[in-house]
Amino acid sequence: MITLAGQHTTYVGMGAWDIDHWNAIFYPPQQNKGFRKLQFYSQFFDSVEINATFYNNAFTPQHARRWLADVAENRRFIFTVKLYRGFTHTFDATVQDVKAVYRLLEPMEAEGRCGGLLLQFPYSFTNIKERRLYLMRLSKVLSAGGHRLFVEVRHNSWNSPLMHNFFQENKFHLVNVDLPPIKRHMPLTAAAWDGYAYFRMMGRNVETWYNQERGDRYDYLYSDLELEHLLELLQRVRASAHTTFVVFHNDPEAKSLFNGFRIRHLLRNKQRVLVPNNLIAAFPRLKQIGRPVNVLHPLFAGVEEEL
Repeated sequence: MITLAGQHTTYVGMGAWDIDHWNAIFYPPQQNKGFRKLQFYSQFFDSVEINATFYNNAFTPQHARRWLADVAENRRFIFTVKLYRGFTHTFDATVQDVKAVYRLLEPMEAEGRCGGLLLQFPYSFTNIKERRLYLMRLSKVLSAGGHRLFVEVRHNSWNSPLMHNFFQENKFHLVNVDLPPIKRHMPLTAAAWDGYAYFRMMGRNVETWYNQERGDRYDYLYSDLELEHLLELLQRVRASAHTTFVVFHNDPEAKSLFNGFRIRHLLRNKQRVLVPNNLIAAFPRLKQIGRPVNVLHPLFAGVEEEL
């Protein structure tokens, strides 16, 4: 969590925490019995977007309570939750799926740890009347539980002042999504209203996005200039938002982590940030902005504020 002047808070996090190739790069290579990845993660970041809920709607309040216990030592930590794909991709969600979402979010909402629910639609979800009506109905169903709704649309037919009004009228916050500049992808915007902004950084791999034979579409390292531009957008939304979420999803080889620590460094006016030793070994450039640490628990008890 980065608090800037004017009581604006920017949460920087990743699109998950249980990612296999982070085991040797981010998490300690030797883990004690009972080691919890989310607990370790929460020592370095103050938010995470739960991505597993997109693929599986069987998560229960017990899972949520376990996650809350993992981050208990970081009082600033907050979750955002990606909505099950039955609502956004396959369109076969049921009333039981709605109830399951409500039950999962309840413990997090009760502790003030739920930043909102993310609805991510595919590029094929274009702006036509039937889909606008679907969004209106979906908003009524999901907002009935009092949940904050962030909607990501990837086709630029949605990118107009009229559609921005449509989203606001239906209690959606538009996600500012960063995608490769190909076909009719949404451009990276700086939308913010009702006090919130949300940025999802997917990388800009033009060559691999639709041709995975050339590599992973999310294997992307943001340049210094690109992150400086992101910083400009984050500063711009401060006029309309008191809370901003920034989520990096370009995960191959832990590049999302590298990018996340770099934007945290920029948001802190280039003050040093705490970085695990093994991640600095994987990305030596982090030596310039990070202070290595090699402890697991508890949280670093105010060390970061002294940097």
